Amino acid sequence: MRSIENTIKESTEAFIPEATGEYERMMNETITELRARAEIKAAPGRVLWRALAAAAAVFAALIVTAAAVFAARPALAAEVPVVNDIVYAVSPNKTANEADCERIEALVMEVFQAFAVHDYDAAECCFSGDAMHTRDSYFAAAYTEQMQKWADVLPENADVGELEVSELSAQQKAFRYACRVTLTVLSRDGSYSRPEECVVRIWENAEGMHIESLQMQSERYAGFVQKYEESFGIVPEDGEHFGLIPFAYWCMIIDRVDSDDSARSREGAYNQMLRELDELSAPEENKAVFRSILLARLEQAQAEITPEMVSIEGLAEELMYRYWLGGITGEVSDFSDILEHNEDTDLFLWDAKFQAEALIPAVYGRFDTLTCLGSTLYDMSENPDGTITAHLSVNFEWTYSGNLTGVGDAVILTLRPEGKGFMVIGFDREIGDGIFNLTLKPAAQKYKAAGYSWQEAGEMAYEEALSQLG
Repeated sequence: MRSIENTIKESTEAFIPEATGEYERMMNETITELRARAEIKAAPGRVLWRALAAAAAVFAALIVTAAAVFAARPALAAEVPVVNDIVYAVSPNKTANEADCERIEALVMEVFQAFAVHDYDAAECCFSGDAMHTRDSYFAAAYTEQMQKWADVLPENADVGELEVSELSAQQKAFRYACRVTLTVLSRDGSYSRPEECVVRIWENAEGMHIESLQMQSERYAGFVQKYEESFGIVPEDGEHFGLIPFAYWCMIIDRVDSDDSARSREGAYNQMLRELDELSAPEENKAVFRSILLARLEQAQAEITPEMVSIEGLAEELMYRYWLGGITGEVSDFSDILEHNEDTDLFLWDAKFQAEALIPAVYGRFDTLTCLGSTLYDMSENPDGTITAHLSVNFEWTYSGNLTGVGDAVILTLRPEGKGFMVIGFDREIGDGIFNLTLKPAAQKYKAAGYSWQEAGEMAYEEALSQLG
């Protein structure tokens, strides 16, 4: 029995530390305050003094006991009223140990990975209460989006890859941690990296670690924030709706879209973005600034679409519709009213014959239905002889044997103005892995180089393509 008692005593003495000078100061101040209150009430001597002494002793005992318990597990004090302030006030600053740093690194990586995939619900689970809904956290998420795109800083042919923590330091004071973290953004091929520093404040309770604040530190980040607020206005201290972040990025680089793409392409892009914006669950007042930007750009793009462009797109749709119609009828359509048969259109007509009589029945079976989904004029230039060269995409959808499929034809048309419209006097395919580019065109060039006329070369190229299919 004596041995057990001694063990308990030794264990207790080892667990309960000596009261620090800070505890003694707090105890003395409390006793002095209690005495002062007693004098004001003019209570008679010894009885009140004994009561005050007893109360002070109990209070001191509570402080020492709390110190013993929460010094061992300061996180337990995080949510205990009054005690948490006491524990935090008297706790020393110290360097976080290796195990805590590993937990901090995992938490920081978890929140940035969630930002990277737009999983803002998962990111919020890493924060304390509503701590994610701040201006700094919103910009950290928006900057992560920008770092992923990285169009302004990545070297040529490099693509953004992943984030990793390369450096981390943390100071602990009771149940709070002040951390400085360096993230490294890596390109996929490993040829380029970029460091980004952030300051993170973490609060720990019995359930684990939670982020109280997160702020990026680099000059690049500061420039990003400045450009963002110049574009969309000041973000309030309680942040912005996180679902708008992808729109914010694209709207910030919208000038690149305007400078690189045609009016039709921009019109399509802005309409698509507006549809996506409508589908967001964010409040309308949060969408308003992005909607106004997109509508203004859409109006600008539509103003550039001239009747001439519309006429050219309509002609391209009609030309390619008749081309694919052979897949239903089995016969080459009549193109004479919209296309002049010459050396620059000859291979198109052989290709149309091939589609109608050979390739479609052999590969797909006959089309059941054919629908044109529209065309886009990407580029148009006027030639010295008054003709026009137009680069277009024409999209179709068809069904065969109950199956639905589609195709996008990227074509180059040479057009001669005639009356209120145009005549096609030249045809080429810009890209493609079909009969025209892979067989007809190189075969015809070979035969013409051998001295055959363009009419002979075209027919011989057709026979060669047909034999390859057979």
